[in-house]
Amino acid sequence: MYPNEIREHLLKDDQVIDFFEYCTKYIKDLVEGPRKSTGLKRQTSFRVFKKFTKKENLPTDLLTSKMLKEFEIFLRKEKYSVNTIRNIMADLSAMFNAAKYEHNDEELGIIKIHNSPFSRYTIPKKLESKKKALDIEFLKKFRDMEFDSQTLSDARDLFMLSFYMCGTNMVDFHRYLTDPNIDRFEYNRSKTKDRREDSAFISIKVIPEAKELIKKFAGTIQKRFRTQRGLNNLVWDAFKNELPKIMEIDDLTFYHARHSFATLARKCGFSIEDVGNALNHKRSTITNDYIKEDWTLIDNIQRKVVDLLK
Repeated sequence: MYPNEIREHLLKDDQVIDFFEYCTKYIKDLVEGPRKSTGLKRQTSFRVFKKFTKKENLPTDLLTSKMLKEFEIFLRKEKYSVNTIRNIMADLSAMFNAAKYEHNDEELGIIKIHNSPFSRYTIPKKLESKKKALDIEFLKKFRDMEFDSQTLSDARDLFMLSFYMCGTNMVDFHRYLTDPNIDRFEYNRSKTKDRREDSAFISIKVIPEAKELIKKFAGTIQKRFRTQRGLNNLVWDAFKNELPKIMEIDDLTFYHARHSFATLARKCGFSIEDVGNALNHKRSTITNDYIKEDWTLIDNIQRKVVDLLK
């Protein structure tokens, strides 16, 4: 078709876009595609917003900056944290922009979504997260604690495995940890692999402290928990409700493993950039384009940190 014919064809379907209908399809495509974790996150944000509106349908033209401000007030009254509110609003913004990108074509003069509510609404600034680092003595005590419950033992063992493996996230254990006989755990970090040119690849050495835990969980957690969410629910419940009481600590989460590894790595004298590499954060300088990846630096950081627990 020529441009004018395309324009006429698109204008035939000149109905108002239902934002809720679009979000449902958009989330479904993410969940069934390579960005499942992002889809599930945005699904949660969508459900909260839909519940707030008390509507089954919402034409895009009726989504206004005023509605967004009222939604933020609602979230604050419901005791959502500032960072959670920010994440929810960012998810809504991403879905609205995706709808505009799909249904509008400025080059052809096709504008089905006319409004831009997020241009007149300011998403709250992210607050600095509370540091979730545990000291060496606590980590030793937690590592050596004997639990009556197999669930609590498994939650603790996954935590320690994360610590030994440079703060690896639980989703990546569930997705990639299948071979109990590996010497290195190589994977693409789920959280950022779709946003980085290197697909967030990392190679982490299976040190002696991690070997038995690798054998315990590799290929078995996938059988026990068909979905990563099922594993999450078990572990997060243990950390939220039981482990803090047993360990006599106010706040204890699975993320403490990653934060503790990072904090101890800095105390060992490694630079913030080197610690970031060990955590598989995005490389920040163009210099990295010229340097061949050498995992021995990360191996060295890993060894120095874990040796603190001896």
